[in-house]
Amino acid sequence: MKSTRRVRYLLTALTWLAALGLPLWAASSAHALLPEDEAFPFAVERVGDDRLVARWETAEDYYLYRHRIELELIDGDNEITNIALPRGEDLHDEFFGDVEVYYGTLQAYVDTRAPIGEYATLRASFQGCNAPKGVCYPPMTVEVRVDGGEATRTAGGPGGGGPPAGGAASGGGGDTRLAGLLGGGSAAAILGGFFLAGLLLAFTACLYPMIPILSGLIVGAGRGGGRPGTGRALWLSFVYVQAMAVTYAAAGALAGLSGRAIQADLQGPLAAGAFAALFVVLAGAMFGFYSIQMPAALQSRLQNASAGLPGGQTAGVAGMGVASTLIVGACSGPALVAALAFIGNTGDAALGAAALYAMALGMGAPLLVVGTAAGRWMPGSGPWMTAVKQLFGFVFLGVALWMASRFLPAWLELGAWGALLLIAAIWLLRKLPGGRAAAPRAAAGTLAALVAVVGIAQIGGAATGATDPLRPWTGITGDPYAEARARVLAEWEGVSGLNGLEKALEQARAEGRPAVVDVTAEWCVYCVQLEERTLPDDRVRAALDEAVKLRVDVTGMSPADRKLLEQLNVFLPPAVLFFDAEGRERDERRVVGFMDAERFAEHARAAFE
Repeated sequence: MKSTRRVRYLLTALTWLAALGLPLWAASSAHALLPEDEAFPFAVERVGDDRLVARWETAEDYYLYRHRIELELIDGDNEITNIALPRGEDLHDEFFGDVEVYYGTLQAYVDTRAPIGEYATLRASFQGCNAPKGVCYPPMTVEVRVDGGEATRTAGGPGGGGPPAGGAASGGGGDTRLAGLLGGGSAAAILGGFFLAGLLLAFTACLYPMIPILSGLIVGAGRGGGRPGTGRALWLSFVYVQAMAVTYAAAGALAGLSGRAIQADLQGPLAAGAFAALFVVLAGAMFGFYSIQMPAALQSRLQNASAGLPGGQTAGVAGMGVASTLIVGACSGPALVAALAFIGNTGDAALGAAALYAMALGMGAPLLVVGTAAGRWMPGSGPWMTAVKQLFGFVFLGVALWMASRFLPAWLELGAWGALLLIAAIWLLRKLPGGRAAAPRAAAGTLAALVAVVGIAQIGGAATGATDPLRPWTGITGDPYAEARARVLAEWEGVSGLNGLEKALEQARAEGRPAVVDVTAEWCVYCVQLEERTLPDDRVRAALDEAVKLRVDVTGMSPADRKLLEQLNVFLPPAVLFFDAEGRERDERRVVGFMDAERFAEHARAAFE
């Protein structure tokens, strides 16, 4: 048994070292490749009423494929009549065979059918490689205003078959850089970049529910009613994070290849209700109402004989890591969308899955700290440990209520929180330490009083019409966030299903107006933040003033909702899509994840230029 423990500790320590060293390894290797805008800078110059020059100043040791160059003029009914490209250098490419490539400066003369308008834009699609390393970038698309406007660039494009729309830029540039990293970076740079992206994602609201879940599982891991100990807590935290990372990688690979995210399919009432019911069952075990164990034969095979909660067993913790990833961690963000778009565009599921695995390890790094601390600072066996387990029983009931609340009316949600907190306060009073332990008694009594006050506030909020458990007083004072979101709901036209959206977009096109589409869901944390803090902002409203504003709610994840997400190539909400007056989506301006009001307003103005 001791040798098994030592192996576990060694594996965990090695994983920690690898995880901590990954960004440093990446930093030492990432400088080897230039960003795509530095490797293949692109510009356009007007040299006549109906003639342009498109120019690439390709960096040293880089080259462009001739057959991957495509140019398109966006200028009303005007169009390109001729493109004059010089002869390139012959190269035998292991993927494309015998091809022509361009090194250094390349100029292409572009003739148009009619004089070029003042606001014309040239869209260039191309692909290039780094010669010494033999690494190729993904197909790129650049749009440049002929009058000297700033270039906008995305990975993928018509020259490469086009990326899924869900892989377009978010406006912050994070997913574009990550997509470029996937297409042209070394293995160290790719894994390191996505590990850092995951580390940043770990501190967002989407991952917060995993903290009490893992902590409760660790508390239930003690043998014989005692605490699990630092080593066992570290091991179980490692198992949870590894299960989460593997699930992210597998689900991401499937989503990229199919265009459909498993996490989105599991946000309906049935899956969320089943997950909530599971935590109610686990809470009952924490309270000691019953004991849940795996069959004895299976326990012996897995060497996980353990009393009490199945969280104390490695397989149970791994299973909860998988379930948490699929049901709790359903949030969209630039890193996730970049990886999914890369998989869908290139079919390289192995590299995309590896990037998602590294991202999930970054997300899980803080969880390793939390889980290990839960084992380190738990009291020893005895009444204190029993009390701590019961306390986490209330935490599990809170997780269950949080999962179910997305489908409950607001008054019932607040009332349920109030009842749960009042019961917890009564439990705390009954657990007051006896004897002369004055300080612990005072601390427990104060905590019980605070919990009771919050519980009463929740019930009062339910009675006065509040809608947010974190702000139960707003039924009396008013809720500026709720009022702002209500204004959004009033200003944005709700459409249902693909047919409804297509009709609304066709109507906007007939009126000659651009359109913006908000793909949202009630269970999506970032969606609510976007609609409470960004879209109601006066700067955003002014930027979208001329556009038709459409809102698609996929909370129920009905078959019609799934069909719409597949058609739009949206893996997970939130996603905000911009369409020009001709009904064409500005793929490179798509927003995924949360964006603050100032950046969103600038982004929207650029989308409708």
